[in-house]
Amino acid sequence: MKKNVFKPAALSALIGLSAMMAVGTANAGDAPNTMNQDAFSLLQAVEIAQNTTGGVALEADRDMEHGQAVYEIELVGKDGMDIKAVINASNGEVIKTKSRRDHDGDDHDDDMTDAEWMSHINNGTFMSLEQAVKQAEAEFGGKAYSAEHDDDHGRTSYEIKLVDANGKRVEKHLDANIAK
Repeated sequence: MKKNVFKPAALSALIGLSAMMAVGTANAGDAPNTMNQDAFSLLQAVEIAQNTTGGVALEADRDMEHGQAVYEIELVGKDGMDIKAVINASNGEVIKTKSRRDHDGDDHDDDMTDAEWMSHINNGTFMSLEQAVKQAEAEFGGKAYSAEHDDDHGRTSYEIKLVDANGKRVEKHLDANIAK
């Protein structure tokens, strides 16, 4: 009697491939399909978050929560407090703000990095998140849906993810240093 091992192996491969595609689709679902899909842009959401909290935005990211597009904005307050704001991408409503100061020391390195970035932004050696997003949008001709600062092996930069009117996505890296 011959056993057919091809069918179970093919079925296992198909199930594994389907699971990988589902994960990829879920991650791609955070990006808008076109640059005009949301009524409020990332820059508008950053402005709303900063006006609401009094903080300075360091990172912003579009996300899908319960089928609704939102912008999650990470800010630092004047007192060094970490602030998170969630802004509705369709109507600009502030869904939630949360402030916290880390007392357990686990995020000490992140706190120091944020403090260093703020110092450089305040003294004019680094461009702000808004400046980086505007520059990336002008170069690409699209709208940003994610922006974060990065300090990779001493290279200070912003990673900006953008989409154009046709749904083409691109990731741009911009040097955070302002040329003097």
